[in-house]
Amino acid sequence: MISNTKISNLFQIKNLVIFSIILGGIKLIEQLIKGKYFHDFDVYLNAMNVLNNSGNPYYNIWELPYLYPPIISKLLEISNQSLFGIIYSISYISTIFLVYIISEKNFKISLLISLGVSGILIKSLLTGNISNIFYFLIIISIFFYYKKQNFLPYYISVFFMSMVKFNFIILFLLPIIINQNRRKEFLNLFIFTIFLTSIYIYQYVFMNEQFFDFVKSLKVYNHHDRGNSIFVFFYYKLEMNLLISALIHLSIFAALLFFLINKKNKIDPKIFLLSILILLIFINPRFKLYDVAFGIVFLNLAILYFDKKTIINFFVFNLFAIFLIKEITKFLDLGIGNPNHLAWYIFIFFFLILFKKYQILNFGKN
Repeated sequence: MISNTKISNLFQIKNLVIFSIILGGIKLIEQLIKGKYFHDFDVYLNAMNVLNNSGNPYYNIWELPYLYPPIISKLLEISNQSLFGIIYSISYISTIFLVYIISEKNFKISLLISLGVSGILIKSLLTGNISNIFYFLIIISIFFYYKKQNFLPYYISVFFMSMVKFNFIILFLLPIIINQNRRKEFLNLFIFTIFLTSIYIYQYVFMNEQFFDFVKSLKVYNHHDRGNSIFVFFYYKLEMNLLISALIHLSIFAALLFFLINKKNKIDPKIFLLSILILLIFINPRFKLYDVAFGIVFLNLAILYFDKKTIINFFVFNLFAIFLIKEITKFLDLGIGNPNHLAWYIFIFFFLILFKKYQILNFGKN
């Protein structure tokens, strides 16, 4: 018979990491065999071909799903395609390994555990999407804040992130929520927001035709590739009113933010910072594959600051319960097993643990 000790030893962090790496390796091989890798990178190269031939990359979004503002198009247009391909590929791969090498033990564990959660992180990294690089820069900036108590690298990362994809501007709110010096962070927020807004105004005024082509293509493509946010569920799935859907979406996250901020002094500072960052990532109305992947990475990182029993339970839920949900729903042909939806189960589980531990809403005991 298998003793309780052997079962307990099986569910240890080291073994869960090994199991996760195996699952991640299987997903990697699967994606490579299917030829599903670096397809977003191909979008950049194809857009450069169109631009170099005086074409419009927003003209046919179904063949070329190019959804970047005209200022990015201008940068691609003046770039050499071969040189861009080499520099981008090296930068992309180097950033992944650099972050892993310089990161602390907890992040290494969270990254490795995340590889096995439905293969979402593997799939995200294999897209070659530039958002993955920006998320790794966010991670580096968080490390910098831990050491220097300075959010400047974070602001810079979010600024460039938002210049490419405007919806990431919500991440600017993290420093002003975290830092006790609200006046300083408000000034930083004001400066970076004004600078970012100026860039979009410049595009509207001096790249007017391309800017409206960009906005139009984004609207049209959103009906096809909507993401997996709460807003999308109410607006597209349930076909509720736009304003009501947005209000429900924002109200849920506003309530969670309020409860956390109200208990800020009782929560471990690192857990509080990561929890706010997670909320700001999940609030994104275009909650895409890379948001899902790095949202899970930050969820896994935050839980590592809890006690060992909670950590084990959380990771077992990630790797085994999520795996079972996915397989059962796939077998029964249910829509709730979509890998992007699974992140929401992990999200809910994490905040139930957080609320219980810190008695938020008087939920649970110490």
